[in-house]
Amino acid sequence: MNSIRRMFFTIALLLPAMALVSSASFADTKVEATIFSYDGSDFVRANTTLMANGQSASDTKLDRKSPAYKALVDKHSYTGATTLFGHDYQANYAPLIGDDGELTGALFVGVPK
Repeated sequence: MNSIRRMFFTIALLLPAMALVSSASFADTKVEATIFSYDGSDFVRANTTLMANGQSASDTKLDRKSPAYKALVDKHSYTGATTLFGHDYQANYAPLIGDDGELTGALFVGVPK
């Protein structure tokens, strides 16, 4: 039950990014989102709206050199600019942590710049 509460709390932390999309100036902006699984060394896109070379970016990995990766492995959120598959985003990443305190995945929400 605690993991469900944590997931809802994490999603609630990402809602401010969603507020950007609801404003009039961003009415036509598409928000990208990803659910990552974590295998102990890599964050793998399990479900995503991101596209790479005209194909879904599912099963691709988060770059280990990215500041988001470094924050997530330390169980911290990351907010900032990122480039994914040739496109620039204002991004929010949040870790998903199980009841045992172990990192299980992450969430991503990005607004194109």
